[in-house]
Amino acid sequence: MLHWKIGALWKGELISMRTIVQAACLCLVPCAIVALGGRADAQTTTTADSEMSRGPAHRVAAVDRALEIGIGAGYAQGVGDIAAARPAVQDLSTAGGTVELQLGYRLTPSLTLGAYGTFAQYGRGDSLSAGTDVRAGTGGVFGSWHFMPARSIDPWVSLGSGWRGLWLVPDSVSTTSIQGWEIARLQVGADYRVTPEVAIGPALGVSVNTFFTENTPGGVGFTNIPNPHANFYFSAGLQGRFDVLGKRAVTTLASNE
Repeated sequence: MLHWKIGALWKGELISMRTIVQAACLCLVPCAIVALGGRADAQTTTTADSEMSRGPAHRVAAVDRALEIGIGAGYAQGVGDIAAARPAVQDLSTAGGTVELQLGYRLTPSLTLGAYGTFAQYGRGDSLSAGTDVRAGTGGVFGSWHFMPARSIDPWVSLGSGWRGLWLVPDSVSTTSIQGWEIARLQVGADYRVTPEVAIGPALGVSVNTFFTENTPGGVGFTNIPNPHANFYFSAGLQGRFDVLGKRAVTTLASNE
């Protein structure tokens, strides 16, 4: 059962979501400045600029061959077994907050390839002692496909894979480190093109994972987890995208549009 104990976020059981979101927003500011500074190098036209002022799904100059920086923040939750005869993911952690950084290259208006990294702070699960912090991180590579790159509202889908780590940090004893593989990470969302260089929009994600090694207090280093199981992590939030040093492919418009 998926336990959404969101109220715990505001009672000190984990880092305040306000703090996490504020940190992500602060990161957006310098990226936006860099993106807007690269506007002088973009190939824009009067026609493209006028189209930017039309309706919610108007035509825009599609991004092409640009460095792409993505920053996101939102909620995250893990569920599922780690292995037989041991606490499940939801027994160790409840709902929490996550931040993400992506660095990619827009090979074509539709295709981006790159790398991602995330950090998350979760609420303490029922099987952990009071005062234990639960933290997690991921890192890997991804590819994204944009379905309407020449429109101001651009749906996209992303598939990635990489490493996943989980840390249980109590007050009095050493940290338990659990490491594994983020087998597949699927994200879907939609970008709204605010300027030719900046887009923002919602993003939903789910990943399939397995943990296969751990280092526990009093242990002798990392040991294998017998018979590891698959588990799942879900996320929902906002993502900003900044395109710099690229070109803008202007779409020819019919006279009656």
